[in-house]
Amino acid sequence: MSEPKETKPLPPWAGGCMGLVMSLSFFGMGLFIILISFDVIPTPPENFNAPRIVVAAAGLVFALAGIMIFISANYSEEEMNKPLLAWVRSFLVFLIMVAFSSVFLWVGFGPGEREFQSSTSFGGVTSTGEGSSFFGRLLFGGVGLLCGLGTLWVSFVQIRSLIQKTFHSDSSQNDQLSDHDR
Repeated sequence: MSEPKETKPLPPWAGGCMGLVMSLSFFGMGLFIILISFDVIPTPPENFNAPRIVVAAAGLVFALAGIMIFISANYSEEEMNKPLLAWVRSFLVFLIMVAFSSVFLWVGFGPGEREFQSSTSFGGVTSTGEGSSFFGRLLFGGVGLLCGLGTLWVSFVQIRSLIQKTFHSDSSQNDQLSDHDR
């Protein structure tokens, strides 16, 4: 029986390179979708089953995720907890969650007709058919509402935490300054 070979850790630059590749992939795809939605990249109108602003919101989710990946790959956890980056990260999370929620909310509650498809599988047999518009809207609208409530909750918790950290770090810096002055 052979012994398992010892794996070498990746060099520090490899993580940054992977983060850069992933962030550019997400950001590029999101930007591509946004440019299509604003007709900067021409696309026939019949290819859109949603308003262009809803398509832009979907692209925004990917573009902002790319920015988040880039920031996470290039800053240490200690740097990420500094007030400025913590606020930026929280704001980006808020924007991603709002954009993500808006797509589901539009499908569930937006004007116009919707077409849903259902599929059922049992063993190797799959059947597909037209889904119920009411059930589809209910499902997407419910997920959108839950995502919206989650966005509000996460935003509240993050802002409260950031405010506490900001005031706590300011008061501890003032305490250190006053100790130094003595």
